Amino acid sequence: MAFSDKYRLTSISEQNLMSQNLVQLIYTTGKFENLSTSLLDTESILNNESLQNAKPEDVVTIIHLKRAFQYVLNLKTNFNYTDILTINQIVKGGQPGTGMLRSQDVKVALTNDIWLPPLPEPQRTQQELVNILTSSATATERALNLNLYLSRWQLFMDGNKRTAIVAANALMVQAGAGLLAIPENKMHWYRSQLQKHCRSGHDTSLKQWLYDNCVFGIAEN
Repeated sequence: MAFSDKYRLTSISEQNLMSQNLVQLIYTTGKFENLSTSLLDTESILNNESLQNAKPEDVVTIIHLKRAFQYVLNLKTNFNYTDILTINQIVKGGQPGTGMLRSQDVKVALTNDIWLPPLPEPQRTQQELVNILTSSATATERALNLNLYLSRWQLFMDGNKRTAIVAANALMVQAGAGLLAIPENKMHWYRSQLQKHCRSGHDTSLKQWLYDNCVFGIAEN
């Protein structure tokens, strides 16, 4: 099944699209970390406005996501494997052990089950990611593949789903293909489907849903 690029934006239009939707992107991506702030609260934090009831950990999550998306916007070279590691490091605020493939087991809680992704083998993992990034597929399909790969295999100790969304958008932005974001009202459904994907590894139906519901942009004249 082919996943064509829905949008073909100029570099300026793509950057404007990202800038105009940055608050929404950060807000919805932060939901993977159970961000408790509202959209308006998120915007206030990004504008350096003080919020009495904001949790410190939420503020940190938002600021780190802002820096990660800014990294994407400022990329001057083709998005590559090293950039994925850098995004994880930024998302996690440069904490020790971030921005590198994990060397410890992690448990991913599923409904009535646990997913134990194997430890990533560096050479194989890098090659698989390079294959995704450089395949002949459209930018949109490469972005969807990258998002699902990073979300399933849990390459890092933490921040995998946030890293996946930011990294996928790097591919979209560089190609002028629009943006990828999970709608807030679909987040619970998507997370449940992602659990099924972790079990099976079959991504066609979930890829199609992402393509139909989560890729957006603007029509250019």
